[in-house]
Amino acid sequence: MYDFIKFIDILNSSNNSFKEALYLIKDDFHVGRLEIKSNDYLECLDIIVDKYKYKPILSYFYDNYVFNIYQNDDNYIYNEEEMNDINALLRIVALSFKNYIYEKRNHENTYLSFNTRLYNTHGYIKKIGEIFDNINPNEYNSYFINLKGFGLINRLYSNEIGDNAILYYANKLKGFAKEDEVVGHPGGDNFVAFIKRSRHEEFVKAISLVNVKLQNNNTKADVTIVAVIGYVEIEETKKDFRTIISKASIACQYARASKKSIVKLTDELYDTAISIKNVENTFREELKNGNFVAYYQPKFDIETEKIVGVEALSRWINNGKIVPPALFIPILEQNGEIKELDLFILENLCKDIHNFRNQGHGRVPASCNLSRKDFEDDKLEEKVINIIKKYNVKSEDIVIEVTETTNLEENARLAKFIDVMHKNGIMTSIDDFGTGYSSLSVLRDFKVNEIKIDRSFINKEELNDTDEIIIGSIIDMARRLNIDVICEGVETKQQIDFLAKLGCFRAQGFYYSKPVSKLEFEDMLIKTGSI
Repeated sequence: MYDFIKFIDILNSSNNSFKEALYLIKDDFHVGRLEIKSNDYLECLDIIVDKYKYKPILSYFYDNYVFNIYQNDDNYIYNEEEMNDINALLRIVALSFKNYIYEKRNHENTYLSFNTRLYNTHGYIKKIGEIFDNINPNEYNSYFINLKGFGLINRLYSNEIGDNAILYYANKLKGFAKEDEVVGHPGGDNFVAFIKRSRHEEFVKAISLVNVKLQNNNTKADVTIVAVIGYVEIEETKKDFRTIISKASIACQYARASKKSIVKLTDELYDTAISIKNVENTFREELKNGNFVAYYQPKFDIETEKIVGVEALSRWINNGKIVPPALFIPILEQNGEIKELDLFILENLCKDIHNFRNQGHGRVPASCNLSRKDFEDDKLEEKVINIIKKYNVKSEDIVIEVTETTNLEENARLAKFIDVMHKNGIMTSIDDFGTGYSSLSVLRDFKVNEIKIDRSFINKEELNDTDEIIIGSIIDMARRLNIDVICEGVETKQQIDFLAKLGCFRAQGFYYSKPVSKLEFEDMLIKTGSI
């Protein structure tokens, strides 16, 4: 009779006990291999026998698993007692294996992302900790990667196509990383990486733009995965791995907000980011204390080079420095406090317009942006109209800028707002025109007074015939619909001449002026004149 107590003792003796115990089978039962199979698992434990050369001596089925024992000698004949022992052994193996595989997968799930099997945050930190003492941390970069607009892939195709694309990208990262580097998947469309600095350029090139062909049932998709990358060069040797991740995350957030593909975290950017982390807690106090102010970017007539309007933009003055809007606007949009800031800037704008008139500057048509969050307020129209009336601003001297959207429900709300403004004689403008999917329907369905051609149309080193056809068509359509046109983001004389040639005679951008304080804008009014 086989000594099963010895076998069970070995099973319970150490972490590797299960495999160690199975190897006993070879010597004690003339066995070539134990094979454990299921739909998603196959483990062949040694032992030099061609899988298809012999039939199993015995098979045992248990909980969706098949346990096969193969012999290693064709000439050996098992007696009844030995076959009974093998049968009993397989039952013990089956029970032990279920516990083994449960513990193994439970351990993996603690450290690995469920769908990509890359390290999750916990596993990523643990793995870096394991290699940290054997490397020079100062030779590494920490990366945080977000896949741009990934939700659109799910909407256009399917969630399964999206999951497959995520998996493909994960495998791309895994294939790039060397043994002393680490990649991870915290979740969703975010990834992290700990890569040697000497391989930075190679890494960025490999992951920034990934083309993949995917298929799900009858759906085929050619997907381009675009990465937004934030990174930091590791300069300390402290084992503060969460800070290593968070610093790269801050750089990635800034890259997304500023519409850049890659951003390196500098000390200045980090200090600013740490300061604005408190914006949610201090926003109302900062607003009350006058630390949020309106800055003004003038709009110019290309032919006369006189100011023909101005746009009010929000700025946060923190410890005497201007905080870039790209750092605080996304936070306020996320928590909804952008609604308070937008109405605050509108009120300050109306107050300043009133004062400009009283100081004899003449008519200065001024615009103010409203974000999409603002339109969640059913009383938005009433609030805007009341602010304009409060400061006795003529309705034709104020322009409300809104941004087109692809969401049908948001579009309906936007159309209602524009219609109410139109009925009250208040002008409206579509900001970033041409970047959405609904631009032509905006011209058809919305009673807007102005469109602002997005800077992306002219932000090129060389403007060619194709650019002329596209931009010229927009200008021509708007003119025939009696809609004013202005182009934003103008930075060069070449762009000015290009727009003038196409019949667009209003422009805004750094070529003329960056956003300036109220006092600086008043000086500009005096020097350049206004209509």
